[in-house]
Amino acid sequence: MTIEVSIYGEKDYFYLALKDRLTRAGVLIVDNPSENTIKIGIDADDDTDILIVSGLTTHKRSRIIISIYDLLIPEGKNKWGSNIIYEWLEHVKNNTQPTLDTEEVYYWVHIRDAVEAIISLLLSNVFNDIKGHLHLCGRRAWSNDSVFEELEMLWSRYTNSINYSHTIESLSKIPNPVKENRGYLRERPDLNLLNKELLRAGGDGWHPLTPLRTGLMELLAQNL
Repeated sequence: MTIEVSIYGEKDYFYLALKDRLTRAGVLIVDNPSENTIKIGIDADDDTDILIVSGLTTHKRSRIIISIYDLLIPEGKNKWGSNIIYEWLEHVKNNTQPTLDTEEVYYWVHIRDAVEAIISLLLSNVFNDIKGHLHLCGRRAWSNDSVFEELEMLWSRYTNSINYSHTIESLSKIPNPVKENRGYLRERPDLNLLNKELLRAGGDGWHPLTPLRTGLMELLAQNL
């Protein structure tokens, strides 16, 4: 039986990524929903089955609410939390130093992992039993200075490649963006319910697969 879905909300990067993944999963996207259509709202006020919102936005009109924090979207600036990385990238390109709050951390999660988790819940046999407020973000805390240093390294490798200026030192220098776990600086959103429902859906729970470095490389490639 084909699953029908209607999507409500601004057609931003997240909307397009979710729609594309649903289509590839064989889900039928419809504009005029019927009684059997699953309604997905993206930061919208419509009465929906699944409401996806950014950060601490609160809504109570949906059976399932998914709050997404610190979403890394490589394609461009967006309202989902990664604009600060685009600001850092401009500083890296211009060889300037931003004012970094080293006491601030983010729980970055790639859009691909976020969308995949939503699809896993939607297509599972337990979807009709899922209800409540699920929080979605990365599992590890990333400090601002560590992520900025990672961007600097990736940009340096790119410029060295196009200028044929690599050295043994530049190729061997691979900083670890996880210098220390500073999760105590900001409490991570509670991932327990998301992990539980993904386990019930037949998966391995909430384990994002895209490394931060990969996401930053994609962001760099999309915004040269």
